[in-house]
This record gives sequence, structure tokens and C-alpha cells, in this order.
Amino acid sequence: MAKQLEINASGENCLCDFTFDFYWQHQGSRLDPEQIVSGISFRGLVEALREGETVMIRGDVGSRLGSSLGVDLVRLGGKGGPIEATGRIVVDGDVGSRMGISMLRGAIYVSGRIEEPLGNVIEMKSDLTGYRKFISVTEALEKSFRVLEPNIGDERGLLILDGIPRDTLGARNQCNRALRIQGDLGMSTGILMRSGLIDVSGSADRNTGVLLCGGRIVIKGSTGDFTGSEMRGGEIFVEENAGSFACGKMRGGAVYAKSCKPLPPARARMPEAGEQALVARMLGISPLYAMMYKRFGL
Repeated sequence: MAKQLEINASGENCLCDFTFDFYWQHQGSRLDPEQIVSGISFRGLVEALREGETVMIRGDVGSRLGSSLGVDLVRLGGKGGPIEATGRIVVDGDVGSRMGISMLRGAIYVSGRIEEPLGNVIEMKSDLTGYRKFISVTEALEKSFRVLEPNIGDERGLLILDGIPRDTLGARNQCNRALRIQGDLGMSTGILMRSGLIDVSGSADRNTGVLLCGGRIVIKGSTGDFTGSEMRGGEIFVEENAGSFACGKMRGGAVYAKSCKPLPPARARMPEAGEQALVARMLGISPLYAMMYKRFGL
């Protein structure tokens, strides 16, 4: 039987956050990994989960619970892939917004309310009475897990119909399957994605495709600012406007949109005939209409 740690919470943010609120950026000014909550440090909670243990939290939890849960982060000395044996977080209480941002493995169980937007999580049938169970969207897509209706998951991919806003959807996906979303999305859609397709019927917020390494992201509306920031490969198709400050620190790939304000050295040019045909196919528009689009990249 897996070991279990127990803490009492009173609204703390970033509990069980594998990034320690992006420690490599703030070096402890925002969150000290050795900070104690109910006798256990933030680092101790993460280390327990990395070893497959259960973290039981009694009381209400703040925002960003379980960020990058199950990721062996390069920035903190890891190899960048999933930690398959990641444990589970059980919350006997309410949870704040952005639960499970960039989550890759493990599970989160919640007995109370969950504030939106969510992170990269989706609900599946629970094996713990009185608790809802959430896993990573990326893992559900990769392993064809069955998810709760109205969402649909099978060997072809995942269709999300619940209308819940999410940040970092499809984070770190490496499988060649389709993730289709009915409605709008939050920020950082497809962050660090390497393969597959994300197809959004609505719009997406800022940082769409940030650090994208491969695959395709299709947005049938607009995207916020910083689309394609630090993009390394792949393609982003935006039916309307792709925002300002796009393609910052871009190394590869391309953004196709009606309009966009890229940061140099990225620039706009007219797509070639083959690219126009691809834009038409991906956005479901006529080849004549696709001639109105531009390619933004290096």
C-alpha cells in the first residue's frame, strides 16, 4: 500500500507544485521550497509525489494546485519526460483556479468545489467515494483513457465538449492524436507540444503555442498576444487575428493568420501555393479565401 502524507491547508497557493512557482525565475522570492505547511515542506510534498505516495490535504486549497504534476523538469535537474509512478493528491475541501497547469501524470481527487479555469486536467470515473477524479488531458490523449461525458475519448483522440475554460491544454503532448475542443481556451494552449493536433472551435488566450516543438494547433477564432513565443517547430493556424508580440525568440515553425504583429526577426510574407492549400485544409476555408492569409516566421 502506498505511503500517505497528511497536511491541513488554509488556502495556500502552489501546493504540490513541481515547479515551486517557477523557482528558476524568482530564486525563492515568491515561494521558498522549504516553507512548511502543517509540518511538511513544499519540497517534501513534491518529493513524496515523485515517489508515488499519496498527499492527503484537509481543508481548502488556493490556486495552481499540482502545477506540472508528474513532470521530471529539466530546469530542476530532470530529463523532461513524465514520472510514470507519480502519486495522487486528495483534497478534502475546495480548490482554487488553475488546478493541474501543465500536469502530465498522477491524479487529483477533490471533494468540494473547483474554481475555473482549470489547468491541463479532465475528469474520469472516480475510484474514491465522495471525490471527483482528474487526470492529465495529455495522458488521457496518449493512453486513450475513458473520460466522463460529455467528453469523449478513444483510440483516435479526445473530444472535449464540457465548455470548461482551461490553461495549458495539451501540454507536452508527444502522441500523434487529435485533441478537439468545442469552445474557447485559456492561455498557453499546446505549450511544449511535440506532436499531434489541437483543434479549437473558438478562440484561445495569450501564449498559444509557446515553446511549441512540433504538431499543429488550429484556432478557429483569434489568439491573444505572444502567440508562438519561443516556438521551435510545428505550425499554428489562426482563423482571425494572432495578436501582438507574436513569434518572440522563435527558432522555427510558422504561424498562419489573417493578421498578426510579430517581433523581429520574425516577419510576414505571403504563403506559397502549397502553404495556402494547407491553410485552406486546416481552417476549412476555400482556397480563394486562404489567399488572404500570411505566414509569420523566420
